[in-house]
Amino acid sequence: MNINQIKTNFYEAVNSEWIDKAKIPGDQPSISAFVELHLGIEKTLIDLVSKWEKDDTGLNSNLKKFIKFYQMTKDFDKRNELGAKPFGIILDKIEQLMSLKDLDEVFADLTLESLETPFGFNVMQDFMNSNNQVLYFSAADLFLPDTSYYKDENTKAQLMGLFTMTTKQLLTMYGFSEEKIDKLISEALAFDALLVPVTKSSVEKADYVKMYNPVSKEKVQELTKNFNIIKNAEKLVKQSIDQLIITNLDFINAFDSIFNDSNFEIIKSWMIVNNAIKFASNLSDELRVAGGAFMRALYGIKEPKGKDKAAFYQAYEQFDQVVGLYYGETYFGPVAKEDVRVMVHEMIGVYKERISGNTWLNEETKEKAIKKLSTLSVHVGYPDELPSYYDSFKVSSYEDGSDLIKEKLAMNRIINDYNFEKYNKEPNRNIWGMPASMVNAYYNPFNNQIVFPAAILQEPYYSLKQSPSENYGGIGAVMAHEISHAFDNNGAKFDEMGSLNNWWTEADLNAFNQKSKDMIALFEGVETGYGPCNGELTVSENIADSGGLRCALEASKKNDNHNYEEFFKNWARVWRNKSSLEFNQLLLKVDVHGPAILRVNMQLSNLPEFQDFYKVNKEDKMFLAKDKMVSIW
Repeated sequence: MNINQIKTNFYEAVNSEWIDKAKIPGDQPSISAFVELHLGIEKTLIDLVSKWEKDDTGLNSNLKKFIKFYQMTKDFDKRNELGAKPFGIILDKIEQLMSLKDLDEVFADLTLESLETPFGFNVMQDFMNSNNQVLYFSAADLFLPDTSYYKDENTKAQLMGLFTMTTKQLLTMYGFSEEKIDKLISEALAFDALLVPVTKSSVEKADYVKMYNPVSKEKVQELTKNFNIIKNAEKLVKQSIDQLIITNLDFINAFDSIFNDSNFEIIKSWMIVNNAIKFASNLSDELRVAGGAFMRALYGIKEPKGKDKAAFYQAYEQFDQVVGLYYGETYFGPVAKEDVRVMVHEMIGVYKERISGNTWLNEETKEKAIKKLSTLSVHVGYPDELPSYYDSFKVSSYEDGSDLIKEKLAMNRIINDYNFEKYNKEPNRNIWGMPASMVNAYYNPFNNQIVFPAAILQEPYYSLKQSPSENYGGIGAVMAHEISHAFDNNGAKFDEMGSLNNWWTEADLNAFNQKSKDMIALFEGVETGYGPCNGELTVSENIADSGGLRCALEASKKNDNHNYEEFFKNWARVWRNKSSLEFNQLLLKVDVHGPAILRVNMQLSNLPEFQDFYKVNKEDKMFLAKDKMVSIW
């Protein structure tokens, strides 16, 4: 790396050799440090499954069920022989509906089997009281990934043309007549168009506190005279309810104008099309491939997953926490788990110091922030407990007269029953939101909890072979990033118990809101090479990146062997990424994370130590004047 490259584009200076050599796998939209680890774990797990098939000695009963289900998913001879036939059970359920009243009668049943319906329910923690779980009501997703795609007529026409073409091909394989296909697609698109004006954009959804809109039972009944929403809610949770949390008031306010008998046929067509796409992956190989064609085009993915890999994922997705726990215990283990836990608590300690020394907060707010940090619960490697629904799974076989759709519907029913049973009960905070085998990490504001699965705790994020500064610039910054989510524009609204509660003084909250606006402005419209960044959409992640980077650097500086360059270079390395143009452009519209190049260049430009270490001056592209820097945490 020469100094001119460093001062011009640090991301490319560090990663250019990797970018030149990296090849995006045909069945992926991108390759990155995350994806490279994911592919390594994928190979490990597929090799394990192959070994388990030959000898399942020592495996617990749930892993044995996973193997049995996998043997069904990989039997493409049987799947191809059955063709579209297994979908008949779903199609019959929808075809026999003749009115909105019919849908009302069977809605709870369809929900339990996870059929695609135009709206649905979900049990989650109560924003106002995180020790209880309540029922949320929301609308289905649109065919296109964001409302912005519908505003540009050229983009909309192009993507809807692509959707129509791929869906026509799929429905033909299902055996529908050409006349029926044209009717189904045109009516499904007509219903999708009704949802567009009452659907939130990705930017609006990013402010997730606005999803919390408690509406009384009486008010819901008044707004939804054409469909008994409350009766269906009570059927699902098996008790009476006094309110629903409505995630989008525009949708519920327009409910009766959308859901009425004159629109029933287009609702029904929308359900047939959506379910045909959703369940295609459980059918013949031809249908599986055709079912994913639109999303592959949207993501710029060149080819579908191969049969073997697709079969593995189909089984893994039903048993991911079970397989993930085995992965975590076997490949991570208790020693590494404790080592990483110590590092996380070190980060929390540094964060406390930074808040204590903070110059823009009052003492009262500092005390509350430190209290929130002190009660932060840390989960590393793999969970201590799995959801109990796995124990209720019973896997049949083709010989028993079953097929993948029957199995999927039975499992969906068990999972959904388990989830609706949680209504009005205290949450189990030991249950993770992702498997230990997933390359990721997260902060849960309702539990004030951070989770670091085993899968991410590898090079370049973390390795005993790397220097301490490299580890701080990798996993240290990721850890501090997740801690920062407790204090981003969303997380800052929740208290140490995970409840929505303003713990700020008015002056401090105003100062924080102004700093959040400054962070939006810092990223807004910055060019990425494939379009401008949306500062408002990415603000929460940009705040977390900024806080994480500063905190991890502080921790690294305490180490006797601290090395600035190693720290900065590994920060750049962990965000290396090469994606299809389509995927990059899609992420700019829907992803709350900043584009990789800006996560490196903009965040480092915004760091005084980076500017000073490399002596960056006004003529350099990496330069940012110190009075323009945005420092929050």
